[in-house]
Amino acid sequence: MADRSAKAAERTANHLKAAIDAIDSAFEPGHAAANPALVAAFLQSASLESAILSGEAVAGMLDTRAERSVEQVCAAMESLRPRLFG
Repeated sequence: MADRSAKAAERTANHLKAAIDAIDSAFEPGHAAANPALVAAFLQSASLESAILSGEAVAGMLDTRAERSVEQVCAAMESLRPRLFG
């Protein structure tokens, strides 16, 4: 569990550094340090985008699985048709 926490802390630190670098690059060096609310908004926006992309990926995977399941059920029903209906 400690390893997962350490990795999460490292990822968070990397995201913070990326946010600071992006803001300072877009404006001027030191702008991120002078505007912590901007850094927080940047990180929040990036987190929301990441969550949306993850959700879309999961939805796509579930959709694919559902399609396969429906195909399997339909195939099973077709194979039973002669026995059930003659």
